[in-house]
Amino acid sequence: MDFSWWWLFVGSFMDALIGPNLVVPGEPFFLAAGFQLNQGIMTGVIAVIIGAIIGDQLSFAIGQTMGSKGQRQLRRRFPKTRRATAKAKLALKKYGMVIVVAARLLGPIAWVMPFLAGSYRMTWWKFSACSLVGVTLGVGQFIFAGAMMGHGISLLPNADSIWLFVQEHWLLFTTLTICGAASVWFYRQHKAKWFKILGVWLVGLSAMNYVHFFINSHQIDTAFISQSHAATSEYPNTKQPYTKQPYTKQKWQQLGTITDYRDLPFEIYPGLAPVYQAQPINVIYLGNNPNNLMTDLGWQKNKTFSKDKITLDNYLDLIEIQQPPVSDLYWDQQPQWSAYQLKGDLLKRSHIRWWYAGFDEDSQQPLWVGAISYDNKLKVAHYQGIVTILHAIDPNVDEERDRFATQSHNKGWQVMWHDLLTPKAYSKESHYFTDGKVAVIQAKNDIIAKR
Repeated sequence: MDFSWWWLFVGSFMDALIGPNLVVPGEPFFLAAGFQLNQGIMTGVIAVIIGAIIGDQLSFAIGQTMGSKGQRQLRRRFPKTRRATAKAKLALKKYGMVIVVAARLLGPIAWVMPFLAGSYRMTWWKFSACSLVGVTLGVGQFIFAGAMMGHGISLLPNADSIWLFVQEHWLLFTTLTICGAASVWFYRQHKAKWFKILGVWLVGLSAMNYVHFFINSHQIDTAFISQSHAATSEYPNTKQPYTKQPYTKQKWQQLGTITDYRDLPFEIYPGLAPVYQAQPINVIYLGNNPNNLMTDLGWQKNKTFSKDKITLDNYLDLIEIQQPPVSDLYWDQQPQWSAYQLKGDLLKRSHIRWWYAGFDEDSQQPLWVGAISYDNKLKVAHYQGIVTILHAIDPNVDEERDRFATQSHNKGWQVMWHDLLTPKAYSKESHYFTDGKVAVIQAKNDIIAKR
C-alpha cells in the first residue's frame, strides 16, 4: 500500500500550523500532490487539502485561546513574524473576510493570518468559509503547477500559439473591452442601469457575431489556407485560376503523397488556436472528388462561411429552405473544402465535411478525409475566437458513420474498415465517443480499374 499521502498530509499540516509554518514550506508537498494527480493518484491532493484545512483550524483555535497575549509572545519568540503580523493586522482591519481568503496568495501573511483571525475573535463559521476558499486557491495553484510539470514542459504554449490565440480572439477582446467600459459608465447612473447594462451586452454580442460571420470570416479564413490547398482549382477563392477541368494523376501527386493512413491527423477543431475541443475524422474517400459520392447518395451541398461570401439576407434565405450554411471546422489548419447535409430541420440534421489530404500511394487515387456527425440541439459555443450559438453534435459519432457506410454500400460503393483512431469514452475532455474505426469508401469501378 502506498503511504506517501501521509507525508504529504504532514507537510501540508505543518505549513499551516502557526509556529512550524515559519520553517516548513508547503510548496514542495503541494507540487508533489499535483505530480501524483497527473499519474491518476488522488490521495495526495486529498491529503494536502485536508492537512491545510486542519492546520488552519488549529492555528485559529490557538489564536482564540491566547488572544492578544499570544500575539506578543509570537512576535517576541519569532522576530521574523513582526513585519508579517503588522501587515496582516492592517489588512485584516481594512478588508476583513476578503484578506483571510487572499492570505494564502500573499506570502508571509499566510503564516499568521489564521492565528490573528482567532485572536481577534472572528466567528468560526466565517473563518472556516474563508479558509476553505483560500486553501482551494492557494494550494490549488501549486497542485495545478505540479500536474503541468508531470505532463512535461512541452505543454506550455509557445510564442506562435499565443500570438495565434490573440489574433483569433481579437474580436472577442474588443467586444469585452467596449462592453465592459460601457457597463461601468451605465453602472454609475441611477436610472435603469441594469437594463442598460444588459442591453449593452446583448448588442455587443450580437454585433460580434454579425462582424465575424458576415464581414470578417471570409477574409480571415482564406488567409490561413496552406499553399498546397491554395494551389487547387477546387478552392476558387484563392489567387489560383479556377477551372472545372478534372485534375490529372500527376497534378494530385504534386499536392503530397500518403503512404500510411496512420500518418494523417484524425481530429478537427472549431478554430486555429490550440484551445478547442476536437471532433473526429471518421470517413476516408478515395477518388477524384467526394461530390460524386455525395450526389449519388442524395446529400445536399452546403455553403460554408470561409468558401462562400454569405450576407445576412443569404443566410436568412438558406434558413428558410432549411439548409443553413455550415460553420467552419479545421483539419491540419485548413477549413473544409466542401460540406453536405441530409435533408432535415434547423435543429437536427446529418452533415459531413471533406478535406483533401493527399494522393494515396496504394490505391493511386486522391485521398479525402471526412468528419460526419449528427446535429441534435443548439448550444453556446467557443468558436473561432468568439462566443456564439451553434449546433451541438450527438456524442455517438459512430452511429452516423455506420449509417453513411451502409448507405454507400447499398449504392454499390466499396466500403472497407480500418482501426485508425484511439477509442474514446464520452467525458469533459472528449464530447464524443468512438470505437476508433474509420470507414474507407471507394468506387467499385476504381477497384476494378486498378486490378
